[in-house]
Amino acid sequence: MKVRSIIVLLGLGLVFLAGCSSSSSGNVVSAADAPLAVTAATVASQNIERRVEITGTLAAWDEAVVSSEVDGRALTIKADLGDHVKKGASLAVLADEEYALKVAQTKADLVSAEANYRRIADLAAHEMASQQQVDDQKRMLDVARAAANLAQKKLNDTMLRAPFDGIVAKRMINAGEYVRVGNQAFQVVRITPLKFKGDVPERYAGDLHVGDDVQAYLESSSDAPLTGKIVRIAPAVAADTRSFSVEAEIDNPDEAVKPGTFARVSILTQKIDQALTIPESAVFSFAGNPHVFVVEQNKARDRAIETAGKYKDRVLVAKGLVAGDRVVSSGVELLTDGRAIAIREDNAQ
Repeated sequence: MKVRSIIVLLGLGLVFLAGCSSSSSGNVVSAADAPLAVTAATVASQNIERRVEITGTLAAWDEAVVSSEVDGRALTIKADLGDHVKKGASLAVLADEEYALKVAQTKADLVSAEANYRRIADLAAHEMASQQQVDDQKRMLDVARAAANLAQKKLNDTMLRAPFDGIVAKRMINAGEYVRVGNQAFQVVRITPLKFKGDVPERYAGDLHVGDDVQAYLESSSDAPLTGKIVRIAPAVAADTRSFSVEAEIDNPDEAVKPGTFARVSILTQKIDQALTIPESAVFSFAGNPHVFVVEQNKARDRAIETAGKYKDRVLVAKGLVAGDRVVSSGVELLTDGRAIAIREDNAQ
């Protein structure tokens, strides 16, 4: 009797354990079939601008120091600090009496040399003078002509002139002061346009080209940036800084910006219209190729895509998606093709 009771109890225990096991298995299957909560993003079509940003200094486009080429006392100062001058305009006048007399003297010597040369040439034509005499007189004529030209140049040099259209940045002489050859008299600059000089890291060497558009932002101003273009790119990378130099022509129509101003320059290296982009988190790699999960009727569908690089935190899509498609942007590592999903949040960015 006792043995039968024990057997019955054991049987009931086995039945109970089997029922628990069956119930647990049912719960596992149900969890696997439940939709996985994920976020999704819409494939966006946007205009992309790739830019390189560097810092540097805005300098005058042209800059020259005007020095005296003759000795003389400064009689008249015709330009001063901040004056706008045209190319060839008079900046100062030096005393010229001595140089005017020298011009008169050399011109007289030239007239005499020309007469002597004509006389000897005429005699030589009648075989009354040797060729040597003709050659000697020709040499003296050339010397007299050179002396006359030099004297005229020195007379002209008593007037200091602007080398190009610009602004007087410095005046270093005063009226009445005796100026000697080589003395610096004026500094003239051209600030329309301005010249930007900066260094670019070598990793961008293949991205920059002459003619690329630039925008210059001034540290001293919150106004709209100045615009311009790249005009020169250094042919080599500096070994010590691992960078290369660039120069840009920056528009300065109102001459409001002064040379020496510090600027942050943004260089446009590539512009893509209507580029398709998705969040970087939406892309995963399978067999070495980029893939995404596309949202289709509340299921995640695996799709291979082709990419065209990155822009900030987004991936540019070259093929495989169209604007308006929705892709899973989180939890992609938990998904398989065809898995049921529940969109927790529709992230359009």
